[in-house]
Amino acid sequence: MATIDDIDLVPTDAMVDEAVRGLAWRAEFNRGGTAVGVARARDISNRVRLSADTVQRMASFFARHEVDKQGQGFEAGEDGYPSAGRVAWALWGGDPGQSWANARLSEIAALEADRSKRMIDLEAYPLNDRQLAQYESTESVVEVFGKYTQDHSADGCNYEINPANQEHGLVCGSCVFFMEGMCEVVSGEIAVDGLCKLFVIPDSLQIVHDDEVDPEPDVEVEPVVEVEPAPLPEIDGYKRGVNGVDVPEREVRKLEKLTVRATHDGGAILEGYATVYDYAYSIGDVDRGGFMETIMSGAATKSANEADVRLLINHDGIPLARTKSGTMTLESDDIGLRVMAELDPMNPLSASLRSAMERGDMDQMSFAFRVLRDEWNSDYSERKIYELKIFDVSMVTYPANPATVAKVRSDDPQDSEQATGRSVEMAKRQLEAIPARR
Repeated sequence: MATIDDIDLVPTDAMVDEAVRGLAWRAEFNRGGTAVGVARARDISNRVRLSADTVQRMASFFARHEVDKQGQGFEAGEDGYPSAGRVAWALWGGDPGQSWANARLSEIAALEADRSKRMIDLEAYPLNDRQLAQYESTESVVEVFGKYTQDHSADGCNYEINPANQEHGLVCGSCVFFMEGMCEVVSGEIAVDGLCKLFVIPDSLQIVHDDEVDPEPDVEVEPVVEVEPAPLPEIDGYKRGVNGVDVPEREVRKLEKLTVRATHDGGAILEGYATVYDYAYSIGDVDRGGFMETIMSGAATKSANEADVRLLINHDGIPLARTKSGTMTLESDDIGLRVMAELDPMNPLSASLRSAMERGDMDQMSFAFRVLRDEWNSDYSERKIYELKIFDVSMVTYPANPATVAKVRSDDPQDSEQATGRSVEMAKRQLEAIPARR
């Protein structure tokens, strides 16, 4: 079964030429494109393998801006060449990029259609929480390192056909990874009655024989003594108990660093880091039930490439920007998860937000996410997050943690940079760490 890794998503030479030309034009004429377009051109010129979501955004961009070709200065020899529309077109890879994006999009659509042939209906045969976590983590491993082999090596899955397993329903045909003679995570042909160590089989498809169920022993029932449990400390929705810490499904953290740059057309571009990798910070008071938390390097890489993330106000309402539309980008680099969003000058909400930030009335942000993979120390006082999924980033009136500094910066070099946030000691340490790590 083909995967996204089988599709060539590396920009072509012709796309690279267009992107380099677009960057040179923009530097020379100071027109055309946005910060998002510049970021896209840099990825293309550096031959970075693009994500499926980026291909979708490229195809959408070309479809929206096809009309720009009719404008004055789009073609060589016309007055005003290259026009702003021609510069923007080049930043996204030009005509070669349009043809490439449409072709890759068709391949991705065919792959998604092929994936619909999954033999097991997960709605009819749902997985429990442990199985779902195992399913997602195995897919993540395969996405990074490629499919497992069938042998017993370090990269193998120990695949074999054992009739004894069939009596219990433990066969590849009942596994969620099985797809018509092939496997989503193991290479080669796979038999229905085979099995490997990676199997994820819903409980309802496993067979337990009556003679295998241990009879309940006869024991003398001890009298039950009801004891009033001691109250458990709770910090911002995190409840500590003797067996660990219960965390909410949706967690929120403040943005580490944010700048808002005004554009000449009246819009604005927000830039900042949703989180800084390998930096420990506290959730609540560690001495009163809280804990130290560290988001580890690369934890947001998969989410940055795949998630459809929105820019909101107070985590609600109509999006001001969105990764799917190409008006916001997420990039996981050696510092952390970098966010860049383009605000529409024609959107009243965007204009209100820009005004509020320039006045200093609103200067703080946070981002919402779900933890996919983490690790606690023995006394649950330290937590390391290895993988997370971003839901949204949001300007907020009252953030969960006030240690955020926001800045408003103009395109005009004569304008001075105006700090609109109030810094606390933790924010200062985080902001000072960013340039040092570059």
